[in-house]
Amino acid sequence: MSSLFRSYGLVLGTLFVGMVAFWIVALIALPQLNMIERAFVFEPRGGAAIQAQVDVDRVYQRLYTIQFDIEALRKQEGPTAGVAPGAKIGEDNTTTGRVATPSASAAARGIEERIAALEAEAAALNVQLVAMEEDEARLKAEQEAAAGYSLLNFTTMSALHVKIFVMTLLYSLCVTLICFFVCYPIAYTVAQTARGERAALLMLGLLVPYAINELLRIFAWTMILANEGTLNSFLDVLGIISLGDGETIRWLASNGAVFCVLVYAYILFMVFPIYNTIETLDPNQIEASRDLGASTLRTHLRVVIPHAKPGIAVGSIMTFMLAAGSIAVPGLVGPGLHPDWFSQVIYRSFFEAGNWNVGSAYSLALLAACILFILVTMFVFRVGIRDIAK
Repeated sequence: MSSLFRSYGLVLGTLFVGMVAFWIVALIALPQLNMIERAFVFEPRGGAAIQAQVDVDRVYQRLYTIQFDIEALRKQEGPTAGVAPGAKIGEDNTTTGRVATPSASAAARGIEERIAALEAEAAALNVQLVAMEEDEARLKAEQEAAAGYSLLNFTTMSALHVKIFVMTLLYSLCVTLICFFVCYPIAYTVAQTARGERAALLMLGLLVPYAINELLRIFAWTMILANEGTLNSFLDVLGIISLGDGETIRWLASNGAVFCVLVYAYILFMVFPIYNTIETLDPNQIEASRDLGASTLRTHLRVVIPHAKPGIAVGSIMTFMLAAGSIAVPGLVGPGLHPDWFSQVIYRSFFEAGNWNVGSAYSLALLAACILFILVTMFVFRVGIRDIAK
């Protein structure tokens, strides 16, 4: 800290420290703490209380309908309202001057009976409504009593979600391994055989595609892997399939397609750390290994890979975490794929179900799994924080 102030002065040093503190507190610590708190706060959102509320609303709706029907019947009763009860058929009504006819008398009695039946139904519903509202209040009180800090957001995770969680971790591990086997030869070749401008051009060739937005690159892959996309069109030209006869190979909505696009999307996060570590390897060590009779495989296993362990660890950690948290790739490349990735389950909990507490709990579970992967990776490669930071 003192060297920072000596190098940049009090004003710039304070500005740098303040920006770093703001970054750590406002953009990292506070969001994580908010998510952790929500994860351990249970808010009941379903069950008997919600069903009781729905039932009460239905009763109120029926009462409003009955009231509307009664008012409509009383308006229809108007033309026959002046006929005195008990008046003889064909006899003049001295009060209103109307003549009681058989049809008018029957209509009046029918309307009166319907009104009486609706009023009786309304009375019964009002009696029933009192008990239902008491039951609703009791259930809501029990629900509010169950709310608060607990582990219910984690323990209520369904068996399907647990399966999706485990499979997502396995899929992310597969993507990490594929990235390693693809990137290691590239990183070794560039680091050992390309120097100066040639290495810079090769790295630039890797970087150029990533100047395009990630979503656009994913959409490009969907067009390549579509039923009538570039890949199937190429197979049609080779005569392997016939698009004209409706023959297609289904590439999308498969784990293979998701793995392929994830490897393409995050390949740089694996290749650059490995390249940076292999570049520092003295070529004389490789020559000495060959002079001592070691095969190419043994040279890599005993010389190159041990030296590149920090880079492999960093690349594996970054690739695994990015793959496990990816939403765009499984959503666009694997539509209809069952089961979904766990990141999609988290997305639906937040933005479709509107249950941020459960979404936070699922996010925290995924974060804990990623942290565990980091610790296991550091243990397997025998690297520490300082080695990774290098």
